Amino acid sequence: MTTEYERYIRTEALLTLQKTADERVCHDELAFQIVHQVEELWMKLALEELALAERLMTQDRINEARDTFSRVHVLMGLMGEQMRVLETMSPRAYFVVRAALGRGSGQESPGFNQLLACPPPLRAALKALLARHGVGLLALHRDPSLRPDLFALTEAMVDVDEGFQRFRYRHLSLVRRIIGGRTPSLKGAPAELLEHGVKQVLFPELWLVREALFRDFVPGPSLEDDEAGGAH
Repeated sequence: MTTEYERYIRTEALLTLQKTADERVCHDELAFQIVHQVEELWMKLALEELALAERLMTQDRINEARDTFSRVHVLMGLMGEQMRVLETMSPRAYFVVRAALGRGSGQESPGFNQLLACPPPLRAALKALLARHGVGLLALHRDPSLRPDLFALTEAMVDVDEGFQRFRYRHLSLVRRIIGGRTPSLKGAPAELLEHGVKQVLFPELWLVREALFRDFVPGPSLEDDEAGGAH
């Protein structure tokens, strides 16, 4: 008889989502499956929270939106930290698992690809929020005391962006550790090409505004305000 906890968490279904001991190609396959399944769960939660953050910004619920981005930042940290489990795999064990994986690849992760698609509506929501409150992004960074709540919100978004970059770098480091830098992935691309993704950001205007602010203190060519997300 299952307990109330088991029924609520659905442990019976959850614990049957991994291969049985007889089905596994090696001991480490269980760790490989669980880590990737948990990644998808964290990503599912992150996507729910980012959708909520967008709604909260649209409703001018600034502090609540900031707190929601803070939760996503924690999730990004968990996504990267759990990769330590796979760092304990030997390259040989990985290649045994890889053979069983067939042509599957982490590049096909539905959660990851949905996270990559998240920025446009969030950026639009932030731009509209600032416009409603009559504050430009560059002006806000020149003087955060104008609207400390809005500044804190943008910093929480930077935390999420930085956390996602760290997660991607952690993944790149894991790939290099296990298969090297030039070994083709299951989709044929060498691990070196993953470096391009590490350099991508979710909210470019929040990084460009720092470059614009830099020009206030160091003489030189100035960046246009609209490059920094629209200061006016």
